[in-house]
Amino acid sequence: MELYIPFDEYVSSYKTKQAALFHALREAILSGKLQANWKLPSSRKLAQRYHLSRGTVNTVYDMLLAQSYIYTKSGAGTFVCELQPTIDRSSDTVATSVQLSDWGQRVLQYEESRSQLAREVKETRAASRHTSQIVFSLGKVELQQFPIKEWNRCMYEQTRQQYELEMRDAYSSDGHIGLKHSIAEHIRSHRGIVVQPDDIMIVNGSQQAIILLVQMLMNEGDYAVLEDPHYEGARRAIQSVGGIVHAYPVDEHGICFQPQQTSYKLMLLTPSRQFPTGAVLSLERRIELLSWAEKTNAFIIEDDYDSEFRHVGRAIEPLKSLDKSGRVIYIGTFSRTMLQDIRIGYAILPQQLKKPFQSAKRVYERHPNSIIQQRALASFMASGHYDRHIRRLKRLYRRRVELMIQLLTEHMHEVLQLYPAQAGLHIYAGWRKGEQQFEAFLEACGRYAVKGIDARSYQMNIKQPALCLGYAHLNEEQITEGILRLRQAWESVKQNRA
Repeated sequence: MELYIPFDEYVSSYKTKQAALFHALREAILSGKLQANWKLPSSRKLAQRYHLSRGTVNTVYDMLLAQSYIYTKSGAGTFVCELQPTIDRSSDTVATSVQLSDWGQRVLQYEESRSQLAREVKETRAASRHTSQIVFSLGKVELQQFPIKEWNRCMYEQTRQQYELEMRDAYSSDGHIGLKHSIAEHIRSHRGIVVQPDDIMIVNGSQQAIILLVQMLMNEGDYAVLEDPHYEGARRAIQSVGGIVHAYPVDEHGICFQPQQTSYKLMLLTPSRQFPTGAVLSLERRIELLSWAEKTNAFIIEDDYDSEFRHVGRAIEPLKSLDKSGRVIYIGTFSRTMLQDIRIGYAILPQQLKKPFQSAKRVYERHPNSIIQQRALASFMASGHYDRHIRRLKRLYRRRVELMIQLLTEHMHEVLQLYPAQAGLHIYAGWRKGEQQFEAFLEACGRYAVKGIDARSYQMNIKQPALCLGYAHLNEEQITEGILRLRQAWESVKQNRA
C-alpha cells in the first residue's frame, strides 16, 4: 500500500513543513486513511518523497509516537496505532491554537535539532547496555576510575549537616560559598586566573550560564560572533532571543576574525581548545580580540569546557588571565572532570556584570539547585580528592588518546585527516573523500555496530564532512575494536563502489 497524504494542502495552512507533515499524518490516522498496524515508510523514504530533511521527518515521528498515534517495533519499523475510543483528542485542537511569544516560537523551531540530539543520547545509552555496539560519543567520561567511596562520604556528610545546621546558602542563587572558595583556589593554581570567590557564580552547567548571559546582553536584531564550527547550544541561545549569528572560520591558530562595521554585542569562544576542532587560539589573536572587545564595548564568553586534560606540553593560559579591562566572562564545568550527571558549572564575571547576572539567575531559581551536591563538591575539592582524581584521569586519557591516534593513523589515514589532539576528550577528523561516500560510510557504520558523531551539525556556513570521536568512556579494548570496525565499514563502502 502506497502512502498518500495531501501534504501540499497542509503546507499552505501551516507555518512550517514540520507542522504540515505532522497534521497531515495525524489527520490521515484519525480519519482511517492510515489503518491500524499499517507500516509507515522509513524516514529516509518519506523525506525523499516530500523533499524534506530526515531530521524533520524523525521529529514528526517522535511527536506522533509521544501522542500514541504510532508505535515502533525494533528491527521492523514504524506502525499506526489502533486508536481506542477513550482517547480524548479534543485537547490537540486546543493546543494548536496557542499563541506563543516570539521567544517561544523560536525555541519550538529548535525541536528538530533537539530531537536529533535526544535520539543520539538514546542510541548512546542503548549502546552502553549492549557490548556489541561501540559508540565514540561526546560528553561521556570514565566511570570505573571515579572515587565513588570518597564522593559518597562527602555527600553523606553534607546530607547529615542539612538537618543539623541552618544552611544560609540554600537561599542564595549565587551558590555555596565554600565551593566558590575551592574553585577560586583551583583555577588560580591550575589555570592562572586570580579571582575573588565573590566574582564566581555557580550555575547548572555551562549552558545555563550562556543563555543567561545572552538574555542579559542581547536584544532582538543584535549581532554575535561564533566560531565555525561551534557548540550548537551557543547558537540556539543567541537565536532564541532574536540575535543574529555571524560565524567566522577557524584555522590551526583559532578563529579568523576580521572586524567589520557590524556592531557585535557578544563573542563566544573556546580559545584553549576550540570546539570541536581542538585548535588553540594564538597569543597574537588573543591580544587582538581583547583590544577589539575593549574598543567596541563587547563582551567575550570564554567557554573552557575540557582543557583540564592536556596530553602534550603545558596548559595554555585562558583568555581571562590576559583580560585587564573586564571584557571576558570565563565559564567552566565539572561535567567533564567529575560525573557527567553532576550538572555543576561556574561563571567568573567582570565586576560590572555581577549584579545583573545575580538578578537574572534569581528569576530562574531563587534557591540554587543541587545545593547538597555543591557542598559535597566543595568538601571533595578541599580534601584533595578532586586533584588526585584529575591526575589519575590525565594519565588514563593520555594512554587512550595515544592509542586512538596510532590506530586511526594506521587504519583510517586513507579517509580521515586527524586534527591535533593536544588536549580534551575527543578527536576531530576531517573526511578526505566526497560527501556521498561519507553518507555511505555512516550507513555502513550502523551495519558494523560502530558510531562516530557527524560533525556537520556543528558547522554553519560551509558543511564539510567530518567526524568527532570521543574516547573518554571507552577502554583500550573497546577503542581498538571500534576503530577496526570503522575500517571494516570503509572497506565495505569501497567494495560496493568497485
